[in-house]
Amino acid sequence: MVSRLVCESQPRAYARSATRNLLVILACCLALGSALTACSKSECLRSDCQTSVAADNGGSSGAAGTGAAHVSACSASSQCAEDKGEYCVQGTCRLSCQTHYDCQGFGECTSGTDTDGATGHYCDLSHPQKPGEFYTRCPNGDSDCDTASGFLCIGAGSGDLEAYCTVDCAQDTDCAQGYACTPLIRSPCADACGVAGVPKDRQCVAADQIGDGKPYQCSTGRGAARNVCRPRKFCNSCSTDADCLASANQVCAADGSGAKICTQLCDLQHPSCPWGNAAQCAVTDPDLNVATCSHRFGSCTGTGKGCEPCLKDADCGSNGACTSSEFTGEHWCVNFGDTCTCGKDADANGTCAGHGCPMTPEGLLEMTCVDNSTSGAKGVCLGANTATGLSADVQTGCWPAK
Repeated sequence: MVSRLVCESQPRAYARSATRNLLVILACCLALGSALTACSKSECLRSDCQTSVAADNGGSSGAAGTGAAHVSACSASSQCAEDKGEYCVQGTCRLSCQTHYDCQGFGECTSGTDTDGATGHYCDLSHPQKPGEFYTRCPNGDSDCDTASGFLCIGAGSGDLEAYCTVDCAQDTDCAQGYACTPLIRSPCADACGVAGVPKDRQCVAADQIGDGKPYQCSTGRGAARNVCRPRKFCNSCSTDADCLASANQVCAADGSGAKICTQLCDLQHPSCPWGNAAQCAVTDPDLNVATCSHRFGSCTGTGKGCEPCLKDADCGSNGACTSSEFTGEHWCVNFGDTCTCGKDADANGTCAGHGCPMTPEGLLEMTCVDNSTSGAKGVCLGANTATGLSADVQTGCWPAK
């Protein structure tokens, strides 16, 4: 069987399918203790090229629609509009896709095999979403979302073409395909939750929105938090590609431990992966049998020791916290049971390497001791400086370049 996964560079294949300030990271850890543009016919799922139901049907604006999408029966891809990206999959002409958003709310982007035997991702129209709900972009903010049904817009602010409508959740099953129930943490507008207010932040949370019975709860030392459905990213667990396709160019593949994770294809000769130095490009899934990104640790979570990978605080035990780099996205555990003292060896920031801190996984680097009384940090082992060469910038993480 021929697979477009490795034979095709077009979107139809599966591939279609820093510096962070050390003390800023520490401050968080210690306290824990777009819409679619006007479409052409080649982009349409409905014959009238509409992507939402008419206003008199109670629809709301957005990139999703509940009207019937155009569906054609077929027995071969030659019967479909191949020049518009359609192929015959399971007896119907389906549009190829990279993410669930490409299906414009009329269905989900799922794995499939066309009548030519080529594998890829195609829009399955059997699971439509209502306009203003999942798979709807919201560059205009909450007004693009079905707020009456509890949906809100998550993004960087007005005009963000990658902003999306989502909903509060308690567990992953509350979310649509491709999402996981994940904390959303934002700064308060005024001092709250153990952190200083940031009134100039366009996304700051007002005081009357924080507290019992309010949308946001305090995440001590981090800010205001609420659990919402968010797209699964690198290292999130998955069962099929569809679990990962709220984000572009992701697949579900086994890592070195055998666990299925959301990841992406990579080039062994020119590897480029999420999480910077912490990731590697290798063939770890014998069924897929192509190179994908995975964590150098061997899995995306460890036992909670300092600098072992994590996805959430619970992965780091009762005396630890999961932190991350804003520069690379790498996640790792801070173990508050590891203590250290820099003494006279402290640099201007009150930090030093080692001095009681353990080595990073595989003994590659000495972890950094933060012993700065002025910042409230005293004797905590927080990551390591992964910068190489003559760079004067501190790059905090746990894995040096190979």
